[in-house]
Amino acid sequence: MSVGMIILGFVIGIIILLILVTIHEFAHFIIAKLAGAYVYEFAIGFGPKLFSWGKKETKYSLRLIPFGGYVYIASELADPPKGREDEVIPEHRKMENIKRWKKMLFIVAGAIMNFFIAVFIFTILFASLGHKPNDMTYWGATYSPQGVAYQAFQGTPNITEVNQEIVILDYWLGTDKTQIEQAALDYNNCLAQGNDNCVDSPGVTVSHLSKNNQIPDYTTTVYNFIDVLKKQYDKNPEHNDAIVFRIRTVNAHQQFSGPLLEPTITSAVAFDQTKGVYTVGIAAPNRIFTSTWQGYSYGWKETFTQSVSILKSFGLLFTGQWGQLSGPVGIAKTMSSILDNGAVPFFLYVAMLSANLFVLNLIPIPPLDGYKFLETAVEGTIISGKKINGRYKMWYYRKDEVKLAQAKIKYEEINPNWHLPNKTKLIINITGAVLFILLFIGITIKDIFF
Repeated sequence: MSVGMIILGFVIGIIILLILVTIHEFAHFIIAKLAGAYVYEFAIGFGPKLFSWGKKETKYSLRLIPFGGYVYIASELADPPKGREDEVIPEHRKMENIKRWKKMLFIVAGAIMNFFIAVFIFTILFASLGHKPNDMTYWGATYSPQGVAYQAFQGTPNITEVNQEIVILDYWLGTDKTQIEQAALDYNNCLAQGNDNCVDSPGVTVSHLSKNNQIPDYTTTVYNFIDVLKKQYDKNPEHNDAIVFRIRTVNAHQQFSGPLLEPTITSAVAFDQTKGVYTVGIAAPNRIFTSTWQGYSYGWKETFTQSVSILKSFGLLFTGQWGQLSGPVGIAKTMSSILDNGAVPFFLYVAMLSANLFVLNLIPIPPLDGYKFLETAVEGTIISGKKINGRYKMWYYRKDEVKLAQAKIKYEEINPNWHLPNKTKLIINITGAVLFILLFIGITIKDIFF
């Protein structure tokens, strides 16, 4: 890859990340405005201000560091912007005094927007293409013309085209082609007679990918090959093994059909001894959709799948596997390699990023939106508990006028906008922000130098 392509990928990666975060923050901004909050500023990026516009209540700015953005709302926890200290802010428009349900909607608005961006991209792509490219959870494989699998299939009767409809059920390895072909035929004939307890021939290495006549997916297939072929290569110093496949064809409905309705044994094909490793030449297949609706609905499923995947990555923090985590720089580097593969992988990656941002922002750790939502929910629960307790006491003392009057006074003193002490909030949020910044710096250093 050329230096120019790497730089282009880096720039596009940063721009895409900035766009996704800006849309996220814009959703916060719109809900804040609809909720009646006093918004000082809507900023794209962080750090020093490059330029700004707007003369009324809200100013809009573009800042130097393109890794995010923010909505600056009047609050008891934050000082007003420089030069705006004298503005009189109505108390009911400060963040703490906005109705709680509006505040909670404001908090999750950005994450919800990222979710729907991912849904939009996934559903449009899958419905229009009719397939999901490179799906490791689907059956079959894409076979390289230079691979031994392709060569073996090409010489098999009834096969006019080698495509992903061909599924590998089992395979045999050994140095004697005649021996492994006979072992495969014996096993296949045994199964054809309805025998469920067929025994493998001695002296050959065999691996059964299909269990209970189920169609194996690509993940099962490829990891089995990686494991078994490496062991076979290391075991034989001559590296002169051959392979025989037991195959079958499958249609888009995942049913056995086509020219190979019954399992078929291929001829033995020798591995290429010059590669230094045994490979069969397979890659992930396309997940085929039989209708536009199926592609559309799978787009929703893919959004949820990619959303949850970020939780697995986040869990790597607690196992010390930092190498698999990526920040903005890592995303930009990945974008460089994806640009060579065309528009579809590019947009799929953008959708994956947006789905990741959806869940990442909902993790209940300060200063993420998930923590703010949890904090607001806890405050609301405490207030609701006080009100329920107050109503119960008024009912309990309904026949005692003095105690009933006291209970009513206490009930009316309950502040519907009560919140956790500001000092507590500041300590929690500042601590979380510092840790988050340190994590960001650490991942960025890893992405650049390692």
